[in-house]
Amino acid sequence: MTKTLALALILGAAWAAAAAADGGGPSPGPSWGQPGKLDDAMGLRYVALNAGSKSTVVEAIRTADGNVLRWTSFRGLLGIPMVAWDGTMGGLSRDRRQLVLASIPGTKWTRFLALNPSSFAVRAKARLRGRFAFDALSPDGSLMYLIQYLGRGYAVNQPYAVRVFDWRSRRLLPGAIVDRREPDEKMNGQPATRTGNPAGWAYTLYSRPGKTPFVHALDTAHRRAFCIDLPWRHSGDWISQVRLRVSGRELVLRRGREVLARMDTKTLKVSS
Repeated sequence: MTKTLALALILGAAWAAAAAADGGGPSPGPSWGQPGKLDDAMGLRYVALNAGSKSTVVEAIRTADGNVLRWTSFRGLLGIPMVAWDGTMGGLSRDRRQLVLASIPGTKWTRFLALNPSSFAVRAKARLRGRFAFDALSPDGSLMYLIQYLGRGYAVNQPYAVRVFDWRSRRLLPGAIVDRREPDEKMNGQPATRTGNPAGWAYTLYSRPGKTPFVHALDTAHRRAFCIDLPWRHSGDWISQVRLRVSGRELVLRRGREVLARMDTKTLKVSS
């Protein structure tokens, strides 16, 4: 595929990129077109393109010059998963051996596709009954964390559960990932932004209309999670400006240059 053709496909898929947040509920859902998933260490960007109403093209683009190094196509509409409303993208395991694409959560089924990023060979397929959205991968890509919608329809702020799909056994593991300190607490919120660390922790800032926001700390390597409430009231008009960064054993929450809070990643204590 030539660079010109790749650009044409990206422009042709602009409508799909703009409609990336089509998943409903707490997850933005899959994305087509830019920005795609950046692998900064390898200097690559993985982009899924809508190539018609029933097919998808996936490209590996070299960030240095924009050249398409490899591409593949397949039937079905599956995009690179967006995991927070600030445009944070997911789907690539930390060991760079698995790239996961997802369909828009259907009314009856949701599809996922695992590719080898180096060759784009299909490693595995999954078709789950119900409405699911991609959330995270374990460092080696063997465990896929999903958001399962528990409400009816696509209402915003509907209840949901974090589930685990094991790519090795090709099955959805029983039970949900909950904070064992508060197992009956219902998760509800919108993912504003996310960061992580090499050990496989995914830290997501969730906003909740009328309530204080919280950080969801997900240990993707060991299947455990913690919800940490933040001492911010009336944050609805600026929560989207907050960004997260891991510094040593601290999770730093910033708005511009201002440090709003620090969370100890070991004790989970927050200081503001």
